[in-house]
This record gives sequence, structure tokens and C-alpha cells, in this order.
Amino acid sequence: MEETNTTKDTASLLLEKQYHIPFELFREAFIAFQKRFVYPRNYAVMAVFLIVAGVYGWLTATAPEGANRQLYCIIILFCLVMAVFQWWNPRKIRRDLMEGVRQIEDDRYCLRLYPEYLEIGTILPPEEGTAGAEHDALFDDVPEEDISGTRIYYNKGLHVAEYGHFFMVYQTRAMFYVIPKDAFSAEELEIMRVHFEKKLGKQFTVRR
Repeated sequence: MEETNTTKDTASLLLEKQYHIPFELFREAFIAFQKRFVYPRNYAVMAVFLIVAGVYGWLTATAPEGANRQLYCIIILFCLVMAVFQWWNPRKIRRDLMEGVRQIEDDRYCLRLYPEYLEIGTILPPEEGTAGAEHDALFDDVPEEDISGTRIYYNKGLHVAEYGHFFMVYQTRAMFYVIPKDAFSAEELEIMRVHFEKKLGKQFTVRR
């Protein structure tokens, strides 16, 4: 991925659309992201801790006289605490993230679809008091919106998943982009599906 102030190449542009991401839709998408990449690992680690706690619980109950039951109990307590942490931590991360999303849920975004890459950017409001803004006001022109975002090339690491209400674009397990389907017409959605399937193959999946 390449951070850039995006410029429009109209000669090869396949699709351009502006949209915003409702709070509940982003929450739904983040839960889907956690279910895919976070929960499986966390639940596996939690299961290991619970198994270890169960083994030491059995040893505590059946250990002969003189066995260090106090150490066993400390290990059991540690495992239980760590198991609870594995369950609780993703939910805390989601809660903290959603509090931040509340501050930007009115932001607008722009998707530009090109043959070899796509651009997803935040639409920045025009700066007030600049020479360009004064020039536009003088000649009654509408200032062009500035879009600062990311250029994402189609490669072996890029994945796009279609869910019921959105597309999820991700290249690493730490970052993803949400594209709400409600912002697009049926024809535009079909353009995206056909293009993603052509460029990504099995890396484009449909999940319901």
C-alpha cells in the first residue's frame, strides 16, 4: 500500500464513488474482522490455559501428602486470569476503537477503482483563507475537494471479502477498509465484483 495525496487518472478510471460509513456498519465490519483474524487465535490460547488449569486442578485433588498444592493453586489462578484476559481483551479493543469512530463517523470517503489498483481516501474540506480559496470565490468556482488516502495495488497479499452490507478490503491482519454497499447502485456493485474476481481470483470471497 502507498500513502499518497491521490490524483485522478480519468483515462483509466473504472469507478468513482463518495460515501460515508455509518457507525453501526463499521461496528459490524470490525466484529467480522475480529471473528476472522482475532477470535480463532484468542480462543485457542484460552483453551490451552483452561486445559492447563484443569490438569493442575486434577493434580491438586489427587496429589499425595507433601505435594506443593499452593504452587498448583497459583498456576490455576494464573491460567484462569489469562483465559479471561484472552476473552476480554478483543472486546475492550473494540469498545475503545468504536469510541474513536464516534468522532469521525461524519467523515466522507472516496473510492476510485482502477485496472491495476484502487484508491481509498478521506475527503478533506477545503482550507479557508488560502489564495486558492479566494480565487475560487472571486470567480464563483467550486473548489476541488482534496482527497488524502491510500493507493492499494492488486497483489498476492490483497484480499477483498464481500459481506451482506459491505466489502472489506485488507492486506494485513492489522488494517482493513470498509466499503458500504448501500452507497453504490446495483450496476456499480456488479462492476466491483467482476473486477475484484478478475484481478484477485480466490482472494476475493463472498461471506454471508
